[in-house]
Formats: sequence, C-alpha cells, structure tokens
Amino acid sequence: VVHNLIATGLPRALVQTGQRIVNDELDHAELSHGVWRALGGVGEVDVDVSRLTPPAGPPLLLLAEDVLRAFCVGETVAVPLFAAMREGAQHPAVVPVLERILRDEAVHRAFGWDALEALLALDPAGVPPFMARRLPEALAGCRRAYVLPHGTQTRLTAEERGAGLIDLDEYESIVEACLRESVLPRFARLGITPEP
Repeated sequence: VVHNLIATGLPRALVQTGQRIVNDELDHAELSHGVWRALGGVGEVDVDVSRLTPPAGPPLLLLAEDVLRAFCVGETVAVPLFAAMREGAQHPAVVPVLERILRDEAVHRAFGWDALEALLALDPAGVPPFMARRLPEALAGCRRAYVLPHGTQTRLTAEERGAGLIDLDEYESIVEACLRESVLPRFARLGITPEP
C-alpha cells in the first residue's frame, strides 16, 4: 500500500499515515502474541509465507483494491468489533492491548476513506466504476471472514469474555450493522453503489 501510494503520487500525509499503519500492525502482532502467551499460549505462530506473494497490476488499481478491501471495509468493520471486545474484556493483559488496537484502528479507518477520496480526485472517471464493480466481493469477503453458518456457535465462558472474546452471533450482528449503517452509506455519499 505504501509503495502504491508513492507510485500513484498521492499526498505525502497519506504516505506517512501508511507508514504509521505498518508500524501499528507490527505492534499489534507483537502485543497480540504477548496476550496469547499471558493467557497460556505456548510455542510459536507459523506463517505460510507462500501466501504473501503480492499481486501484479497498475499501482492505482492495486491501491484502489487494497483501500477498498483492507481499509474502507476491513478497518471500518474492525472498529466496532474491537469496541465490543474491549467492552467485555477484564483480563489485565488484554485490556491495554485492546485499547491500543482500538485507537489505532480508528486511524486506519480514517486513512482508508481519506485515501479513497484522494483516489477519486486523481481519477474521477475510473475509480468510481472500479469500486462499484469490486465492492460486492469486498463485502462478501468481509462476511466470509466474520460470519459463520448458524449452528456453529459455542457459547463463551465468563473467562473467555473477560479475555476479550465475543460470540460468533455478536460478530455477525456487528459486521452486518456496520456494513449497512456505515460502510454502504459512506460509499453512497461518494457516488459509489455496489453493482448487482
């Protein structure tokens, strides 16, 4: 994202926020690993680096896709999800981490919408139809990530809730409400409605 911000010539303030987001996400990974250990996790987390191959294409379209999926949808949904996690969290190793992540996610959400507006200003003829075509799959991908088939629910214990976990049905209701009440209206205000 930072590379494509530079390659498309977007404002330096966006590039600097993009760099901040990289550092935030590295911090979040380290903090989350610390929480996992504090809650009894052992060993290391394996990462399949073969899945990290960047896509090829024009920088503007790659950036538009990332802004759409990761920020305008993903980070916008992340804010109410982390707020719900923080609301029930009580474990002393968890609370400050969720508070930090929640603060950062608000910055990441704002970055996405600011970057989208900059992309619209850069290419007002090309970006809106691109977003309209890609928005349905971005919404579906978000739902696939957070909404599981009914009947897969396992009720959380008080200890799990105290560690910041929320029920799967809470994930679904928060995601659907955020998409309906925040994400889609924000796109609509910019003249972008998802293609059928």
